[in-house]
This record gives sequence, structure tokens and C-alpha cells, in this order.
Amino acid sequence: MVLKSSFSKAVLILVLVLPSVLYFIFVYSAEGNFFQTLDYVGPPTIIERFEDGVATNDTLHYSIPPYQFTNQNNVPYGSRDLRGKIYVANFFFSTCPTICPAMNYNLKQVQDRFLGYEDINFVSFTVDPEHDTVEVLKEYEGRIGAEEGRWFFLTGEKEALYKTANDFFLSAQVDPEAAGGFLHSENLVLVDWEGRIRSRRDEQGNLKAVYSGTSADEISQLKDDIKVLIAEYEKHKSVSEHRASKERD
Repeated sequence: MVLKSSFSKAVLILVLVLPSVLYFIFVYSAEGNFFQTLDYVGPPTIIERFEDGVATNDTLHYSIPPYQFTNQNNVPYGSRDLRGKIYVANFFFSTCPTICPAMNYNLKQVQDRFLGYEDINFVSFTVDPEHDTVEVLKEYEGRIGAEEGRWFFLTGEKEALYKTANDFFLSAQVDPEAAGGFLHSENLVLVDWEGRIRSRRDEQGNLKAVYSGTSADEISQLKDDIKVLIAEYEKHKSVSEHRASKERD
């Protein structure tokens, strides 16, 4: 049964990622590279170390600071639970009359594209925690067709939520003049298994950093970039498992 499950997952991964991987191999092999994955978003940290008396620099890519809130099942949930997962994050509120319905409809399409792949999660943070209680978020989950156990809706203390938005390089604030009383980003952020924000570059070579949640073209790009990140993740897991096996031997 375990063998059958592993085979099924391998087939699913192959179907999901092969077209995107072949595309990137084709594009970048023409430029002299065999494969290029997504770039890292955010300011890196340079750490100087000495090896055999020679100074070398190590680069630590930006990772999102730790956070923990409460999900729609009234369970504490945060960045620690998402270690080892690829996920897409956004900020919304359940009574939003403008961009949120379109944004989460499109995010639902991304969710459905990766049904069955348990290492892809979705996390939506409310910007209106006074209204968006656990009960409200649970009802919202069912209303939009979010998959239980893969798409999490988080509420908590407003100041902490807004700080976390900034950590994702997104905006969230109270604005009485905005529709619904809140002003927040319509963008989606792609995060890898180590909490690092990842993104492609546009045709001019500029780092995109985020994906518009209301743009069909950018949702399509996000789906393709998730496939590329899955390929990198599976390679990462394979290398880690091989090292662990050698250490046991």
C-alpha cells in the first residue's frame, strides 16, 4: 500500500511539473545554463566566516520572521507548521466588497490545480480580526470551497497581523475611506519550504516578487512557478534523504 501511494505521488508530481521543467530547461539551456529556478525575494544577510585562514562570505536569503495566529478550526497555526511546505499567502477580509472575492476565487483555481499534492498549502490572513472570528472564517472556508487541511484562514491580534503583512512585503491598514474600511494588497506571495519568498523575473529581468491576485495572466504565472518550485523541492528532498541514508550507514 505504501509503495502504491509513493508511485501515485510520483506520477502526480511528474504530471504537474514536467511541462514547466522542460520549458525552463529549453529556455535557459539556450543561454548556457541547464536549469534555473526561481529567485529569492528580500534583502539577504551576508555572514563572513574564516576557513583555513581565508575569509569567505555566506549568503543567507531573507526568510519571513516567525508568526503564529489562530486558524478557522480554532487551533494555533503559524510559520512553524508550514516548515517543509510550499505555500501561497495573501491578506483579505471576509466582508471585502471589492478585490477579495476575485482574489480568493483565483486562489481557489490555484488550489484546484494542485489537488492531491499535500506539500502545497494556502494561507489567508484577515486584516479585520474584530469581525473575522474563528466562526466567521470557518463559514468563509466552506463558502469559497477551500480544501480542509490545505487552506488556512488566520485571525489574531491586529497589530501582529499587520506586522506580518509587512514581513511579506504586503500592505494592510485601516482606512475609513476605502471600500469596507480597510486597505490591503491584492497580491499573492509564493513561499518555499524554508520560509523564503520566491519569484520569477519579468521579460526585462526585473524581479516580480509578488503575483496579482486579480490578474488571470499572473495567476497562470503563479501556477507555472509553483510547478518549478515543486521540482526544486523534490530534488531538495531527494538529496536530503540520500544524505540521511548515508549517515545511517
